[in-house]
Amino acid sequence: MKKSQIILTQYSPFLAVDTPLIASDGSPVEIPRVCSLCRCGESKYKPMCDGSHSAAGFVGTREDSDKQEPEHYVGQGITIVFDRYLCMGNGACGELEAVFGTHDEPKYEPDAAPVDEIIATIKKCPSGALSYILDGVHVRYFFDKPQVVVEQNGPLHVQGEVNLIDDQESDKLLPMADHYALCRCGGSKKKPLCDGSHEENGFEG
Repeated sequence: MKKSQIILTQYSPFLAVDTPLIASDGSPVEIPRVCSLCRCGESKYKPMCDGSHSAAGFVGTREDSDKQEPEHYVGQGITIVFDRYLCMGNGACGELEAVFGTHDEPKYEPDAAPVDEIIATIKKCPSGALSYILDGVHVRYFFDKPQVVVEQNGPLHVQGEVNLIDDQESDKLLPMADHYALCRCGGSKKKPLCDGSHEENGFEG
């Protein structure tokens, strides 16, 4: 079986290798074995790259690399593990406000809801920032097949076993999960990872 990969440099688009692409409406997109995906936010054919990064002088250098150790919130039945660096502010965890609080007032209360509800909410986190420990086992792998899902006006959601390879050793930022979010708007300070900047800069695509 071929290994799915996303390969990039600070100056190049995302090269998706042997990785299925899923459109924002959930339909599969026919792409070649190696496909260039836009990460500068300027392509006229998003999510595909059209070379606009060259004219725009795009440089995908990471500005924020201050990654800390994941935080552990221990409850009676489950431990919530939160990697703050990977959080893109998606807000899916806010659906269980008793445990995770709100965007403006986050919190982590692992005893505030049934374990199955907490697990279901954690699985909705698209960036890999949330995982959990149950019965001594750290659970962080939720997808059985590799794919890249395009979020409308948002990032690329990489799911399954897809290796991230670049010249900034970004793979070392992703020890926690088999899913992560890649910036498409060009504005993230954690490139190539999404930090939620698309919500502020009006990115469309």
